[in-house]
Amino acid sequence: ASLSQFRIHFYKQLASIAVARNDNYTLNIASRLYVREGFHTKDSFQRVLRYYHYNETLHKFNLEQKDELIQQINGWISSKTNNKIRNIITRDTIDGDTRILLLNAIYFKGTWESQFMKMATAQREFHISENEKKLVPMMIKMDEVPYYGDDSVQVIKLPYIGNEVEMVFILPKTRFGLANVLKFLTGEKLFKYIRDAQLQSVSISLPKFRVEEKWDLTSALKEIGITDAFSNTANFAELVNDTLPISLTKLCMQDSLRFVDEKGTESAAATTVELSFRTLPSYRFVADQPFLFAIVKDLKTILFAGQFVN
Repeated sequence: ASLSQFRIHFYKQLASIAVARNDNYTLNIASRLYVREGFHTKDSFQRVLRYYHYNETLHKFNLEQKDELIQQINGWISSKTNNKIRNIITRDTIDGDTRILLLNAIYFKGTWESQFMKMATAQREFHISENEKKLVPMMIKMDEVPYYGDDSVQVIKLPYIGNEVEMVFILPKTRFGLANVLKFLTGEKLFKYIRDAQLQSVSISLPKFRVEEKWDLTSALKEIGITDAFSNTANFAELVNDTLPISLTKLCMQDSLRFVDEKGTESAAATTVELSFRTLPSYRFVADQPFLFAIVKDLKTILFAGQFVN
């Protein structure tokens, strides 16, 4: 396939996810582009915005109205994330060299297909390291869930209602072996875990947790080989008409979405469910040490991923 065909395929894949509407869960993916007044973008790029981002248009900004711009951007991000992410843009984010601002917001809310009972949640020890531990609210249940295990990891998948989206938990077999798991983890290996998981009876102990973080993506992108975009040789010829050199200078990401409790992800209400223990579980999955997690759609698209260590 040509580069052009590849791009069209990618845009369509992303767009199809972005507009996914489902009674079983909420998934919003939105993008917005701000361009400084006097800076010219190509008509072809504007057509891409309209066609693949559903009539999204360029938004012009004036540095003399920085406070109004910041308020507008933060309001847009807040509205797209159900008010979970606020004030990500500050006066320090935008300076005199800023010509383009590319924004992306993702929000997900789902309910477990099989929920944990609140009455079963109890304070249990979570071992941060060999010498440090703390008490955390640990959700406990026995259930039939997709399970995968090998010499290095245990993996379970907890589906959300509708079974299109699921949360994957990866626990090191070796105590405090998360760093080693990460060292050898690849995308291919992750999707093998997801594909090969088979329905098993599992006793599950999983901490309630919320991950809230803010980081600079610049160093991470450079580590995976995206370097030219940050240099004077950056080529954005398909985006702009201007001959002035432009390059990426700052990439920040904040995500306060991952809130996991008995009902699901980013939820507050509780529903009464029946919990029965008719047979002994085939496996025990006790997440009382650092582990990895990911929210995956249709077995192929990772929406969120992270690690819980403390």
